[in-house]
Amino acid sequence: MQFILLLRQAPRQLAFGALHSFGSSFGQTFLVALFVPFISASLGLNETEFANIYAGITIGSALCLPVVGRWIDKVDILSYSLATMALLALGCVMISLAGNVWMLIAALFVLRLAGQGLMTHVSMTGIARYFTKHRGRALAVASFGFPLAEAILPATLLALIAAFGWRYTYAGSAVFIIIVLVPVAFLLIRRDQKFRAVPTRSSKTAAKQASDSNGPTDTTTDSMPDQLSPTDPEHPRLFRSLYVWFCMPMLAAPPLIMTALFFHQGAISTHKGIELGWFAAGFTVFAVTSVLGAFGSGPLIDKHSARRLFPWHLIPMMAGIIVLAISHQPFVILIYMGLVGITVGFATTLRTAIIPELVPLDEIGAVRSTLTAVMVLASAMGPAIYGWMFAADISIEVMLTATLIVMAVISVLSWLSERPGFYVPPGISPQDSH
Repeated sequence: MQFILLLRQAPRQLAFGALHSFGSSFGQTFLVALFVPFISASLGLNETEFANIYAGITIGSALCLPVVGRWIDKVDILSYSLATMALLALGCVMISLAGNVWMLIAALFVLRLAGQGLMTHVSMTGIARYFTKHRGRALAVASFGFPLAEAILPATLLALIAAFGWRYTYAGSAVFIIIVLVPVAFLLIRRDQKFRAVPTRSSKTAAKQASDSNGPTDTTTDSMPDQLSPTDPEHPRLFRSLYVWFCMPMLAAPPLIMTALFFHQGAISTHKGIELGWFAAGFTVFAVTSVLGAFGSGPLIDKHSARRLFPWHLIPMMAGIIVLAISHQPFVILIYMGLVGITVGFATTLRTAIIPELVPLDEIGAVRSTLTAVMVLASAMGPAIYGWMFAADISIEVMLTATLIVMAVISVLSWLSERPGFYVPPGISPQDSH
């Protein structure tokens, strides 16, 4: 019921978030992977060469994200959005024209930075800044664009590739971005100055006045804690505290472990004597439970806060890995993938919802882009780390047991960092921060 009420009160803002999470798919791995065989054949690359190029580009774009991502705190979010979409469309055009490896590298860099990085950044940062009272639910709605794209675009683009070829399909994607996504984004928030505004460290009173005049008071900033005013002493920034370094492994673990285990699913299926088709079916279960996890986490975040929930969100993934480690039955793949999906769904909303609870509004973009870069780097490292373990003839059971131990340790560290007084965000009293 609260989701329906939220959609009625702020449909344009939520649609803006979902539009960008949907549009990010043009630079996401699941969609780029569809083109890999055709691009490789066209440019004379083998699978290993393309994988190495792609890993390097992913790391490079992640390193650039903290620099480019912090600009969202300095400019009108609609301008930032339109510039990001233009960059994404440029990446699509560049890859459609790539005639050699160097052009491909440049195109993929632009595509990954704009798609996986900045489009997602616009979606999550915009929603996190605008909503406070129902931030968890709002982030869950905005993130629905991810599974929607996963359900619609792969089959659509494969059909277009079969009909027109991969180059025309990527060129057509650029046209779609310019003539559909750009106008829709513009129309959704062009008159919403409150959503578009550059964030400032205004007081609670000013925030409430803006909310009363420009937006629904029960869904946005009416419950916003006081932020630092220009005359307040400077509060120690998040990255100067031990808190973030205790929590950083919790942010990096899901993308690192999930990417690695998915990447090496062939080796896992061979070791356990399970047909690879069970993993294909498992991805359907994964998609469903990730949506359920995201929407289920929203009300819990709104009720208990993201900080309180954060240390516990790896538990479903840990349970899934335990099931995978102890059984050789094919059906456990579905259970394992479903439990991993729940954690991924929770993480989608938690890792953005927690940031406004830790820093002033005008630092959300900078902090989120830095933490996102860490997660992207972790996802790039995961397959290599587990690949080294496979090369060293370490058994699957030992790998999974080691993974569980590491996840348990970092969960305890995250829980310890939430002890009273460990870190008090700017403008929030110690008794209100937990």
